[in-house]
Amino acid sequence: MGGENSETADGIIGSSTNGKAPQHNSEPNQGGVSLFWQNLTVVPDTSPDKHNPQPVLNDITGTLQPGTLVALMGPSGVTGKMSVTGDVRVNGCPIGPYMYNISGYIYQDELLPASITVREHLELMANLKLGGTVSSQLKRTMIGELLSMTGLEKCAGTRIDAGIGGFGKTLSGGEKKRLAFAVEMLSRPRFLFCDEPTTGLDSYSARQLVAMMQTLTRAGTTVLCSIHQPSEELFFEFDSVILLTGGRTGFIGTPRGAVQFFGLECAPGYNTADVLVKALATPTTATGNGFTTGGMCPNAICNCYAASESARYQEALISAELYRCATDGRNLQFLLQMAREAHHRRWFYTLLWLVYRNMLQSHRNPNLQYYKVVQRIVIALLVGLCFSNSIQLTQKGVQAMQGVIFLIVSENTFLPMYAALSLFPESFPLFQREKKANLYGTAQFYVAHVLSMTPFILLETCAFILIVYFLANLRPTLLALAVTVAVSVLVINVSIACGCFFSTLFPSIASAMAYLVPFDYILMITSGIFIKIWSMPRYLRWMPLVSWMMFASEAVSIAQWDGVKTIECSSIIPSVCLHNGEEVLAQYSFSATHLRTDLLALVGQYFIFHALALLCLARRVATS
Repeated sequence: MGGENSETADGIIGSSTNGKAPQHNSEPNQGGVSLFWQNLTVVPDTSPDKHNPQPVLNDITGTLQPGTLVALMGPSGVTGKMSVTGDVRVNGCPIGPYMYNISGYIYQDELLPASITVREHLELMANLKLGGTVSSQLKRTMIGELLSMTGLEKCAGTRIDAGIGGFGKTLSGGEKKRLAFAVEMLSRPRFLFCDEPTTGLDSYSARQLVAMMQTLTRAGTTVLCSIHQPSEELFFEFDSVILLTGGRTGFIGTPRGAVQFFGLECAPGYNTADVLVKALATPTTATGNGFTTGGMCPNAICNCYAASESARYQEALISAELYRCATDGRNLQFLLQMAREAHHRRWFYTLLWLVYRNMLQSHRNPNLQYYKVVQRIVIALLVGLCFSNSIQLTQKGVQAMQGVIFLIVSENTFLPMYAALSLFPESFPLFQREKKANLYGTAQFYVAHVLSMTPFILLETCAFILIVYFLANLRPTLLALAVTVAVSVLVINVSIACGCFFSTLFPSIASAMAYLVPFDYILMITSGIFIKIWSMPRYLRWMPLVSWMMFASEAVSIAQWDGVKTIECSSIIPSVCLHNGEEVLAQYSFSATHLRTDLLALVGQYFIFHALALLCLARRVATS
């Protein structure tokens, strides 16, 4: 550095560079787990300047010691995909999948499932995190201890959120934050990373949260939290602070060590933490506004720190860690320990708990399912009563019968298909977060949603069909009723599968609907009711093959007309009279021999649409 900056450096470093290594408020736990990063550089993949991207972190080095509470401070960063270079190790071992088992992450914004209680959420997360290898009794004990530690005992039976159209008492912002901490502590992590945990909390709730984090550190957990505006009191509660500016390290050490390093002189009423952040963010000489920092710009501060005893102390800790690994095999012992402690979760066990959570939310959220059942019953009553005197073995009865069949098929197609469009966009943020925490996979998430809908689908479909069938006086045979019910169940399931496919294929509900509307016309035109299928132009005859409405209409028509020997022809011109059920089927390009083909086609479309939806969901996860 030049002469002016060199003279200032001595004033900034002050008493923190008097030849002694910085001291922490508490001695590191020698039996704990340490983490260090060396020459770490992080560059955003979506930088505006692709030829010369600005790094978020630029060649930084530092450590986290066991059982310490560390504050990460500096200007706000960026989000998105990053390219990382450098060396990051835990107990001398390069970081790997084992980090899922020894670390937790608290987000700034809480994404929690609605309509379930605090205790239920902790029970669900305990089973997702710990699997079936930990006994139910031990899980209940852990949950009780965490409720007590986080002060959530009184609201253990309170719903996290009211959900859509819900009501009643729910959690406050501070209680949600503490619940997020309790969830992460279920797996007893060695590291807990927190993104601005005190943001949005009042001073009392913030003090409670910091006190809780201190309790965790006494149990051996290392807590690192980014924080922008801690109060004067909270700032000095941290064991260590990491100050960043311009992607470089401005200081690592104790809060009081930071004050000495910067030579701060705060006027009465000013917050030390605010002063530090302003000093690091000011591109020129940082003076005035109630404080002085010795007249150093951020770049010069980083240069001074790099030459300070504090930086050399961090390098010495890293060298000592690497030496221990080389001499006593500490890293190999650590990896073996991680393998022993890993919670091996069974695929179907995790799926079961995901299904349980989804069904619990549906049960607690009447707008999602029960109102749909009531809606379908009302529509069924209207349809059944309107056709109650129209279904007869006459020429007019033929038209009425095909009208009822079209309403049965279309009612089980369009409403369910459009309702499914919102299924994954609404749940995707929470799924993405929980998947990143390695709680479950994409296939488990998707299959759980499909299975949890099944009971409600069966209930609303059977209620609709049975009411319409008996009020409209459809064919009174058990076989005809069974085929009609089975086809209706298949139709609604295929429709939902198609809705799921469009929901995962497009980024928003609006764009999905824009492409789904033209597809609806293909379904209706090829349903077999409006036009003879084989009278269509040859180059359009592929369209019926993607239309489950055609297969369904043919199957239900077969159930109603196959075996009907006589249809009344009075008052009708003989040349256009349909004399029996076989002629009715031929009128619509249907054949009684196609029933098995129709059922197999519906089953095949069900699996094809779900497979496509799962692939699209996996693609979205990979690109997000």
